[in-house]
Amino acid sequence: MYFPPAANSAASSTADSACDADDEPRFYPPLWQQRRNLARRILDENHATSVIDFGCGEAALISLLIWESTGDYPITRLAGVELREDRLQLAREACQPQDFELGSNLRVNELTIDLFQGSVDQPDQRLIGYDALVCLEVVEHLDPPVLEKFWSVVLGTLKPKMVIVSTPNAEFNIYFPQLNYGKPNAIFRNDDHRFEWTRQEFQDWCNAAAGQYGYDVTYTGTGALPGYNPEVGLCTQFAILHAQNPIKQPALATPGASQEDQPYRHFSRVEYPIYKEQHSDEEILGYLHETIACIRPRLPEPYEETDDIGHHNGTSYGDGGVGHGAESFSDQPDGTSSNITADHPSNEASIELGVVLLEDLWIVLGVRQRCKNRVNMIRILNLSSLVRVEQEAGLIRFNEDNPYWKEADRSFEAPYPKDDERVSTRGSDNGDWSDSSFYKDENDNFEGEDEAERKPYGLAYQHYVDQEEEQQFDVPLDDRGWSAWSDPPVTEDTPEWYSPK
Repeated sequence: MYFPPAANSAASSTADSACDADDEPRFYPPLWQQRRNLARRILDENHATSVIDFGCGEAALISLLIWESTGDYPITRLAGVELREDRLQLAREACQPQDFELGSNLRVNELTIDLFQGSVDQPDQRLIGYDALVCLEVVEHLDPPVLEKFWSVVLGTLKPKMVIVSTPNAEFNIYFPQLNYGKPNAIFRNDDHRFEWTRQEFQDWCNAAAGQYGYDVTYTGTGALPGYNPEVGLCTQFAILHAQNPIKQPALATPGASQEDQPYRHFSRVEYPIYKEQHSDEEILGYLHETIACIRPRLPEPYEETDDIGHHNGTSYGDGGVGHGAESFSDQPDGTSSNITADHPSNEASIELGVVLLEDLWIVLGVRQRCKNRVNMIRILNLSSLVRVEQEAGLIRFNEDNPYWKEADRSFEAPYPKDDERVSTRGSDNGDWSDSSFYKDENDNFEGEDEAERKPYGLAYQHYVDQEEEQQFDVPLDDRGWSAWSDPPVTEDTPEWYSPK
């Protein structure tokens, strides 16, 4: 998506601008966020459970990968390599478990994060055995002697099953006039860049390494502007390398082992606590029944409308009708809401009662904590006399007229615990509403979320679940300034101008 240039925004300090800053394009979502989301999606699609971030900076990508996936291949090991100690100190802070990840919100799967101080041109045996290595916007900062050793370290020694490398696409610089691309006075996007490659140059570099070390390579990218010429490619180019004969290599040394004869300094280790409470099948089944009762669809409840002086205007029905206590929403061009009345029964007809998606049940954190995996959840559901699992269709069916569900409705005082004040600040790639992702201020008002998102099983929740995965990441932002291996500061309210990164 593209936003018109905003006033009072500064262009890159490195550019001898040939145009006013107000003429410079910007990306939304910000380009740095698009890159990280793409890397996360590639990792998920390839079932990577252990990942190295080469040139991790302040752990911007690692912070995104920390969030536990609801998929079948959650990440359990992360490692970051960074040369500068000040950035590693910030990375260590960013990797610490947050309050909302403790208490009743403990992870299902283990997660260990190791941070190393070292250079990417030196192989460290403790990094052997990881599934994937990611190197985003780093290679263009490397001096020639370091760059020459990059592939021998990554593909020759560490030999991960998959490697993801990104770098700026120089051909896209035609959309940034102040860079004077193709002219004698052309400059790079960032003062610290040693080079910026065209797509052909980048592919030649990757293809040669892939052929030498037995990898297949494909290319993609991210960052487009409206009306851009596809022939010049996207703003950031990605190479994805897969080992032709992947072999699970055991690490020759554990990250916490002696650092003798190893080039990297082991800077920090963070271990996340996990949910360890044990439950019987009977207890888990009871919890599953309660969760299904909470998230199952319902018909809107009728209520009597009155005017300002108390006269009855007839019977209307609750907004939305999806989930317990769904919020009202605007469905008219002028921003108003259309009332659902007895004269418009189509809304009720569109609601299928007595059915819940298996995935909607699985994404609830409490379910995953107790069941550990989908197979076990389905096994326990098959013990139930209240529900029937249609595994191929991905559905749970039940008789809505069973007294159990009506009694469950009466036991719900509210669709969400009123006293839950936990706060979520880390980005999510799932729709986990089992525990609060919001928090309240001193006046007991919710902060950080729209009104329509306060109740988890209404229309806002359904819309949330249906979004593309990359729309869900809310990457933690910082104001620590520019960094060669990290990104410029932005705010949640201001779409990012094109950055040199």
